[in-house]
Amino acid sequence: MQVELIDESMTNKLGKALAKSCPEAPFFATLRGDLGVGKSHLVRAFLKKLGVTDAIPSPTYTLCETYIINRKLIISHMDLYRLQDPEELEFLGFRDMLDRQGVLIEWPERAASFLPFSDLDLHLIWNGERRICVLAAKSEKGERWLSNLEVINAA
Repeated sequence: MQVELIDESMTNKLGKALAKSCPEAPFFATLRGDLGVGKSHLVRAFLKKLGVTDAIPSPTYTLCETYIINRKLIISHMDLYRLQDPEELEFLGFRDMLDRQGVLIEWPERAASFLPFSDLDLHLIWNGERRICVLAAKSEKGERWLSNLEVINAA
């Protein structure tokens, strides 16, 4: 599935739509794309729609930011851009996260083959002045996530 993101409001709409169709935890989604294409912005819209009211900083320097939503849903947002060695994920408790919570990872390619398949892969791509988000289900849970997604403007 492809969604054209003509402006920031469309990125917000996609993030909100993904939150509305989000499966119960545990789930795992990856976000790929060049610097500045809107990965963190999409995650912020997603987390706000799920109920995060605090500031949502980019985890570029901390590698991981964790949010507890309504005392029952835990989501970790990871940015692996500055990751030096994929084994660093073990120190963050990555395997335990996958068993119990939602995990959103930017720059998954930095962890090479260390990561398991995600439920959903989002690839944000520049297309001139606009962006396109290509969404691909990688599991049954991901397929359900996409099938429940309220399509904004599939391209």
